[in-house]
Order: sequence, then C-alpha cells, then structure tokens
Amino acid sequence: MKTRHRTIGQVLDLLKDEFADISISKIRFLESQGLIDPERNQSGYRKFTETDINRLRWILEQQRDHFLPLKIIKERITEQDFGDAGDDQESRDNGVAARNRARRRPNPLDPQGVPVSLTADELAKVSRLSSSQVMELRKFGLIEPLNDGTQAHYGAEAVNVAKVAARFLAHGVEPRHLRAYKSAAEREAGLLEQRVMPLVMQRTDQARKQSLDVLAELIDLGSDLRLSLLRGALASHTRNR
Repeated sequence: MKTRHRTIGQVLDLLKDEFADISISKIRFLESQGLIDPERNQSGYRKFTETDINRLRWILEQQRDHFLPLKIIKERITEQDFGDAGDDQESRDNGVAARNRARRRPNPLDPQGVPVSLTADELAKVSRLSSSQVMELRKFGLIEPLNDGTQAHYGAEAVNVAKVAARFLAHGVEPRHLRAYKSAAEREAGLLEQRVMPLVMQRTDQARKQSLDVLAELIDLGSDLRLSLLRGALASHTRNR
C-alpha cells in the first residue's frame, strides 16, 4: 500500500484546530531541533507521513498539556511508538473514553439519576431525612438549591447526597462530620480543573470533548487511589497489610 504524504501546509490545516498556536515556522523550528525529521522530495519540499504527524502531535501535546521543555521531550521521544495510525481520528480523540469502556466503567461525569426539582420537604421525604437534617446538609454546603429564581428546589445530585447522608446518619455520622468529604472534593476538583484548563482555553468542540474524557479518567484514577490509601490507613483495623 502506497504511503500517503502531506505537505507542511496540509499538516498545518490538519492540526490547527487541535493546537491553536501551531504555525509553519513552529513546525520548521521543531525540525531544526531534531524533534521531527520529515522526508524531502526532489524539489526539497517536506513530505510528512502519518508517523511524522503522530510524532508531531505527541510533541505538541507534551508542550500544551504537560508544559514540558523541548529538552525533556527530546529525551522521552525515543520511548514512543508513532507507528502509522492512518486517519483513525476517532480512535485518537476517544482514547481515554475507550480505556474507560475497556475497564467496563460508567462515565463518572454522566448525571446520576433522572432530572428532578424537589422542594426541601420533598427531598426530606425521598431521602427519609427530617426537614431539619436537610437544612443541616445545606448549612454545611453538602447540597445546594437549583438556581431557578423561585422557592428553593433541589436536583438529582442533592437527592444522591441526601440519601447517602441518611445512611451515614444510621451509623451516627452527622452532616457536620461530612464536611471533610466536601472539602476533599473541592480540593480534588481544583486539581483536575488545572489539568484540563489548557484544553478548555482552546474553545473548540474537539478540545472540550477531550477535556471531558480526561476528566472522566482522572476521576476514576482518583477513586482508585483514594480507596487504596483508605485501605492502607485502616490496615491496622482490617489486617490488610
């Protein structure tokens, strides 16, 4: 099968939506630094294979997403496999989502439960909490009313929180004790937001989709890490050393 080649202008058109700061001069600079090495035709024009493009995309991702200097990128590039991936754009864009599916995990960003709009009394009823306990959840920032400009109403996530809080209460763990979970979640959210901010700032549909895929994987990784650390912290009680 004949290898497909692209000109430097075609490579620029291919990648410009994904990398806002890419330019022909930048591609030439990366070549001058020995990071890419496209072939040349008899007239001296560059000919980029899919392997060259994959290599260039990886370099640009390391700069954009990990802020790595070229020296570090050059040291790591020999460990990468940039084999001819063809034009399977969907495979590249959905790599994270595909890994999540392979692990048979639901997307953690999918809404949990059907959309609802409940008053505080209705929320108390479905969660089997008292009205005062629902107010405590709100007092400690564990639930927030929907911003609909009317009487305070609560959505599906508030229902989930209230139901879990009710089960905690059965073990004597009160809403004020659950503030630790709220604080931890806010710190984790801040960390993840920093990670995806370079993608969000690109303001393209593709970058937004990629940011959601990255968030989903990071949330799953955080869940795995949190559980392992918790098991370790409780090892003296569970004998799981």
